[in-house]
Amino acid sequence: MDVTTAALDRAAARVRAFDGAETRELHGEGLHDAIVAACGVLSEARRLAAPIAAAVARDAGGQGLRGGITRQAGHRSPEYFIASLLGGTVAEARTLIGAGLAMDPDEPEDHDDPDDPDDPDEGGAGEGGGGEDDPDSPNPDPKPARPKPRPPVPGSLAEALGHGTIAVDAAALVRATLAELLDVVDRATLWEIEKRLVAKAARLSLYDLRKACWRERATADPAGWREREKRIRARRTLTLGEDAEGMVTLTARLDPLSAAPLRAWLDAQTTEAFRSARDAGVTEQRGAAQIRVDALAALASHGLDCESPASGVKTTLMVTIDRDALTGELGLASCDGIGVPVTPATARQLAVDAEILPAVCGGESEVLDLGRARRLFTRAQRRALSLRDGGCAWCSAPISWTETHHIAHWGRDDGCTDLCNGVLLCRSCHLRLHDTGWEVEIHGGVVWFRPPVSVDPQRVAILGGRRRTAPEEMPAPPPLPTSPSTRTCSGNHVRT
Repeated sequence: MDVTTAALDRAAARVRAFDGAETRELHGEGLHDAIVAACGVLSEARRLAAPIAAAVARDAGGQGLRGGITRQAGHRSPEYFIASLLGGTVAEARTLIGAGLAMDPDEPEDHDDPDDPDDPDEGGAGEGGGGEDDPDSPNPDPKPARPKPRPPVPGSLAEALGHGTIAVDAAALVRATLAELLDVVDRATLWEIEKRLVAKAARLSLYDLRKACWRERATADPAGWREREKRIRARRTLTLGEDAEGMVTLTARLDPLSAAPLRAWLDAQTTEAFRSARDAGVTEQRGAAQIRVDALAALASHGLDCESPASGVKTTLMVTIDRDALTGELGLASCDGIGVPVTPATARQLAVDAEILPAVCGGESEVLDLGRARRLFTRAQRRALSLRDGGCAWCSAPISWTETHHIAHWGRDDGCTDLCNGVLLCRSCHLRLHDTGWEVEIHGGVVWFRPPVSVDPQRVAILGGRRRTAPEEMPAPPPLPTSPSTRTCSGNHVRT
């Protein structure tokens, strides 16, 4: 593809407005505009470098002199060569190359009939032949030039990256996901997955996009996902050692089945430690990492004397799965604190020692919508909100970190204690919501966060909760309300 610096020039022009500014004197809107402009230059520079990095990778794999410029520069692979130029890691270089290959694929995109003899890209030359590659032509070319690629297909990964609507890291992640499914699904299905992921990549954080990619892979190839679970479980490790100061080091790589109960328990202990200190009016002197160490040591001490009563904060592992999927092999489950989806077989293994909460929360004897009858949300309601939000509806923190909050305040704004007026938020996001002018809306059971004018003059709502990573089309943002907030369950709830 052609190298163009137009987008980089525009980004550089925006950052030049701050030339000579003292960074310590930047505040408020000026600081916001400065960091947006500076990061824009970095983003456009990486987008410009991506297809060039892909060309370096192709050069190393070709028949050039002793492995091309990579070997001539004294490096064993393009990734090491580019990492040395970036002053970064091999993983960063690999991401840049992957994005470049997505932007400038080896073969032009073709959604037409490959058997069409009149397709000019198929090399047809009419009835008489005699084309440029015809051996009977006067000057046959033994090395035909590579055909110029067609413009990227609208909605494709190449188009989105070329137009700057998604970032380099997101493009590399989507390309890797599509490569995993290349030989698993048919061409039409792969194209639908590509369009969905491209649309999400423009609106999700890289963390949430990775979870969306996992779910697409697991949904499209359930048999392959089961094999993947077996492979990663076989690679689980935990090692202990000592450093130069005599501190014991613990290094582990855990599969979801092993990590789920451990993470849920540690998260519960950490949350309870901070909550207890706050309720007592004191400051917890330990950090979260130190609390985890103390909790793990206490758990080991208890294990050495199993006749002693259990201690610590009880927690329930939230595993969400359809009832039919739990008894069969189709479908997927999600587990509190684990971003990767799990198969029904893994969910059944968790069910041996952990309580599996039903996907359809509530039941014949549990009332989920209480109106103004009581102020606090019940445990059954929290289960239902956990199913809807999947953790903190804003930052995706684990369910065990969250608290259930009224969107319209129960006392001040006459808000009801119903699911349509509740949202799971971690304490940090709850404070951020109150302090920064963001608003929460519920539309059709879907959580949305609407930014203030200082962040987005158009105030386009951002999707929250579990729907961000579901293997389906993302819903369109709801329009900006023009009337005061409603506080009935049939309407939208906006924090005022």
